[in-house]
Amino acid sequence: MKKRNSELIKLLNGCHRTGVYFLPKDCLDFTQKSDFPKEWAVECRFYDPKFKDKYPKGFQYRRKFSSDSLHVLKRTAILYKELMEERLDKEHFNPITKSIMSNQSIYPEMLFIEALWAIRDKMNYSDDYIKLSRQLLNLIEGIIPELSYQDLKIIETEIFHIKNILEKIFTTESVFNKHRSCLKNMFDELLEYGCVKFNPVGSLKKKVENTKERVVYKDEIEVSAILQYLNDNYPTFYRYTNIFRYSGARSTELFRVQKKHVDIENQEYKVLIKKRKKYEWVTKVIIPAAIPYWKQVLLECKNEDDFLFSEDLKPGLKQISSKQIQRRWRNNVKMADNIIHPITKKAIKVNVDFYTWKHLFLDKLDELQNNAELAPIVPINLAQGMASHLSPETTGKYTIGKQNRNNEILKRISIK
Repeated sequence: MKKRNSELIKLLNGCHRTGVYFLPKDCLDFTQKSDFPKEWAVECRFYDPKFKDKYPKGFQYRRKFSSDSLHVLKRTAILYKELMEERLDKEHFNPITKSIMSNQSIYPEMLFIEALWAIRDKMNYSDDYIKLSRQLLNLIEGIIPELSYQDLKIIETEIFHIKNILEKIFTTESVFNKHRSCLKNMFDELLEYGCVKFNPVGSLKKKVENTKERVVYKDEIEVSAILQYLNDNYPTFYRYTNIFRYSGARSTELFRVQKKHVDIENQEYKVLIKKRKKYEWVTKVIIPAAIPYWKQVLLECKNEDDFLFSEDLKPGLKQISSKQIQRRWRNNVKMADNIIHPITKKAIKVNVDFYTWKHLFLDKLDELQNNAELAPIVPINLAQGMASHLSPETTGKYTIGKQNRNNEILKRISIK
């Protein structure tokens, strides 16, 4: 069976599409000084297996629009892209037949891999989970001939089938557990459709992940030197670092924040985060130390729809990937040889990841809460509240010094 193109987005009834792109290319980078065309479009290529002879290179699904205003063109481009993606992915619109596609029927006699692709289409996944599930099913599809599972029906699936598949595509313990979780969710759905008699994934044990000791900042002077280096050389990165480290949030969450989501007067902002299996809007706090940085970036916003952290970590209409933060940190900080310790005058070699700022902050909150000399006892878990964790166990993964502090408290207990 031919491996699906991982760059294409799978839709219902065997249809696929490319990503929605802008015409002209890079139009969102135009400025008022640019000699920009007045007619733009958003477009994608739509593939329907029923029309592969008529449209072998895919059907050109395009929406045109025009204006003399660059601002209007950019706003319209972003809006039309979102509408096109909504129309194709959620409303299941087929631009060739100009009709709404119905869901594939799922039944017990379906082939194993076809049933997995079909049930995947019905599940409400996050963007990251969609990518993971696509990668997983592509991997499974590739090794099915090696395991001689081409004729395996979904109703015939046993535990050993899943075990053999997961071990065949095994890379690391962490990835194995992610694949197992993804498949388990799919089989939970298939069970409700009566396509399997039990969930064969649930009986498989998770692999024990060997966690590495987390490297953290220990020298406060060193921390200050790193921040000063960022301020002197990469001011927008410095600003984002301070907003991030005082937020307890993830970069993926902060990169979704637009000006309209921020209420600086009440020290709040709303962010869309995933809880359990769904996304929810959550109101998060801006602590006093972070207010100057938030105010600065808000002043640079030109309208309410601006993302706070767009190109070059400045406000803009284009939402960018938060993955570039780690690249910036690696290239601009970890590889730098001119971050100098103010006392020793020696170059500081940064060997920690950017995410360490979050661990430091949550751990500091936990230390503050458990030190009556620094702050009064309050009836909430400060670190858990800032990070929007659903359980203290999750927060415990970040409050790296908590166990040592707990031990010190135990040492002071006097039992008579």
